[in-house]
Amino acid sequence: MLLALDLSNGMLVSGFRHDGRWLASSRLGPDRTSDEYAFLLEASALRAGIDQSGKVETAWLSSVVPAMTPRVVHAVRLAFGIDTALVAPGVRTGIKIRTDVPTEVGSDIVCAAVAARALGKGPVIVVDFGTVIAISAINDAGELLGVSIAPGLELSMSAIKAGAAQIPEVRLDLPRRAIGRTTTQAVQSGVMLGFGGLIQRIVDLMSSEMSSSPVVIGCGDEEGRSLLASLGHDRFVPELVLDGLSIIAERNPQPFG
Repeated sequence: MLLALDLSNGMLVSGFRHDGRWLASSRLGPDRTSDEYAFLLEASALRAGIDQSGKVETAWLSSVVPAMTPRVVHAVRLAFGIDTALVAPGVRTGIKIRTDVPTEVGSDIVCAAVAARALGKGPVIVVDFGTVIAISAINDAGELLGVSIAPGLELSMSAIKAGAAQIPEVRLDLPRRAIGRTTTQAVQSGVMLGFGGLIQRIVDLMSSEMSSSPVVIGCGDEEGRSLLASLGHDRFVPELVLDGLSIIAERNPQPFG
């Protein structure tokens, strides 16, 4: 039994995997104590019918929040009595990082690239919707060429609400038209259609620089699914990072952190 954990700036995503399938997954809010995380991970395991008495054998963590990493590692030890392996330099991923400073690339980006590469052997662009929108380019040789990063949808909405007192809470749905006739429609137009244009522009430029026609795969927050679909990109795997973690766990049978 594998416990895969994706710690981002906005949340902790966890998944339990056995015999090639996910038994349970959960999304937990940020900045909790080790005890709270341990309790919630145990609860997620129980909901899936997983007995904690030794059945969770391996844990792997992708973290882009170094200050929170020790809490999650300790929580796993409290809940399941095992150590947690970290995705870090030296771990076999099967992905070659061709950026100028490979150590700058977040482990979540690497994990998503690993899973996207496994879905198809050709070139691929991954659009990961989270606190930021990270758009990654992987060529047909399995090399991570680089990334484009923009503010995420929810982060942009938070900035609007913080800076514009009369803007109400708005659901991030795709509007039927660009010309908003209410404040809600106007915000949806600016955010959803605006970010759709941003993403498509980056995808087009990356494709040109790669001299290929890569497949586009989305992951992360569900708001991104409809946005990508509106651009003609229907492949969306919400927990792509967890899928990548499961592949990395198979390639590194002896965990190390």
